Amino acid sequence: MSYIRIKKIQQHEYAYFVESISTEKGPRQRVKQYLGKVEHHQLIEYSTKDTNHNSKKEFLTSLVKNHLTALNFIEKENKLIKENIVFKLDKCLILNTKSEKEVVLALHPGFLCNFTLRRILDFKKTEDLCKDGNTLANFFQEAGLQITEKEFVQFYKLL
Repeated sequence: MSYIRIKKIQQHEYAYFVESISTEKGPRQRVKQYLGKVEHHQLIEYSTKDTNHNSKKEFLTSLVKNHLTALNFIEKENKLIKENIVFKLDKCLILNTKSEKEVVLALHPGFLCNFTLRRILDFKKTEDLCKDGNTLANFFQEAGLQITEKEFVQFYKLL
């Protein structure tokens, strides 16, 4: 089983994508990927904006843009910026403006970061519609993105 783990080091929190493995000494976690420093944000009010999209990247960028604008991110030159965090709309990347390192936005109940966005963008349909729906819904939830049923169906059609 794989999941995102938060580890506190000194005064800071960092996110890791880990998997559980069984060993002779019991279950252990194996770090598969470092995701970045965690920045906590509380999404208070999010409003959906149903629009037509031509690609899944365009759809996801629009969805993230709606969420980040609800968190008072300001759009400037094809970027959404708040303090030292920037979301590059054209590349679908979240970075720290000072260090240019990846950032993880802790949004209840998930973590919006380059890894969780990439998993949604790279998702491929299979023959099992039920399994696809569950997996994709989990990816959106793990990314902390609220999505309506209508938006979910619209995104799935773009795959």
